[in-house]
Amino acid sequence: MFLWIIFSVSVLVLIYGVFVEPNRRRTVNHFCGIWYNKSMNKKLLGAEIKKLRLEKRLSQKECCAGICSQPLLSHIESGDYMPAADILLGLLARLGISAADLTLQSYFPMSPNKSMNAFCETLCRAHDYEKLRDFLLDDATIDAVTEAEQTGYFYYLAVAEAQTGDATAASQNFQLARAETDKLTLISRLSDAALGVLAARKGQKNATVAVFTRAFERLDAAHYDENLNSLYYLKAYSAHLLHDDLSALTTLETGIRFISEHDSHYMLANFYYLAAQLATEKSDFLRHSALFSSLYHEKIYKV
Repeated sequence: MFLWIIFSVSVLVLIYGVFVEPNRRRTVNHFCGIWYNKSMNKKLLGAEIKKLRLEKRLSQKECCAGICSQPLLSHIESGDYMPAADILLGLLARLGISAADLTLQSYFPMSPNKSMNAFCETLCRAHDYEKLRDFLLDDATIDAVTEAEQTGYFYYLAVAEAQTGDATAASQNFQLARAETDKLTLISRLSDAALGVLAARKGQKNATVAVFTRAFERLDAAHYDENLNSLYYLKAYSAHLLHDDLSALTTLETGIRFISEHDSHYMLANFYYLAAQLATEKSDFLRHSALFSSLYHEKIYKV
């Protein structure tokens, strides 16, 4: 009887490995490709790439060198073509966009001292997190922080610690940032979202879901601030870390709709970057662009 149970279990494992799991992966791959081609807005994407390129003061030739042809980039910026995901990743990476490095649209004060606030913002925008951490832990900075700005101070310190590899200290300071108020504020929501990313990096799915549920609580009734766009991105990024790419894509789609409804462009490039990253990680997408062309009448360009 025992041997029969072992044999039955082995057969079930074999069936799952040969038939079920490969089909599940193909479904995810197929959906990633379809989503990328269906949900990406060519006009918005092209305008965003052009805006970023001009901000970097790059010519089209400089921007696309080694990635695609200049005529293709010109058509992409005009909103005529949807680039293949690997080309989009290359262009956005050259323009300074990545999956993990984010900047706020507007920054909160961490001190009554305006020069300190400006220096903090400069370090954040430059992603110089080691210098930011050292600046925030300096005695002169700590002495300048008053109770009114404590939430901002703890938030920036947590970000610096998270980006320099001290997840434990970051988690503690994100908790402090959100504990300073019993209300749902922009900082408390952003802190919860950051805690969700930290939990996802540890593979803690339940904890990730719990903090994002709190971060999105009554969001439809909240005063709109462009920094709220990042909640959707961080939730999608966390789902990706947990290998739940279907949820990641659904969240990206909802987030892009949220951004468009508020006539915003902040974080759009990051949304497109993560969507392209998901698509390129699913090899079926790149091999079957003809399928997406027939389904959605949209050719994906690689030249």
